[in-house]
Amino acid sequence: MSAPFVLGGIVVPLHAGVPDVTFGDAGGYTDYTLSEGEQVRARHFKKHLITITGSGWMATGLDALDWDAKHVLLCPKPKRAATTSTVVSIATDVRPDVPVFCHALVGRSWVQTPVAMDGREATITPVAGASQYSLGWYPMFTVLCKPPEDANAGGGVSWQINARES
Repeated sequence: MSAPFVLGGIVVPLHAGVPDVTFGDAGGYTDYTLSEGEQVRARHFKKHLITITGSGWMATGLDALDWDAKHVLLCPKPKRAATTSTVVSIATDVRPDVPVFCHALVGRSWVQTPVAMDGREATITPVAGASQYSLGWYPMFTVLCKPPEDANAGGGVSWQINARES
């Protein structure tokens, strides 16, 4: 299963290159050491950094976007959560155009199993003999980002978009 890269309602064509996506953490926490040496983490917020790169023979086509505004990013890379439970809370919103999917590990084989979503909570249909489940979804973010950095070389275009979940 694959999904197109969409930013601000504009589908980036595959001719711009297959997007390579990296997820990172935007920080939002401070680690403290208590008097007995125990470390604790104080989290203020949790947001994603998303870097998308590609290389093709066509530019992204995103030049008309208002780069000072927030945009919806429909991510072309899925996220996964491994669990032994049949109820899972996921960390992002789900793309509305691609269904959530799940596989159950039975012995050494992964078998597909239905999943129902209610907001960010997934309920997996149990599979007899399953030792764990792997829930997959394509995330949707509201982001602020800079215009793509792009370079022309050898007749092709390489580009990179850095976005921060807002």
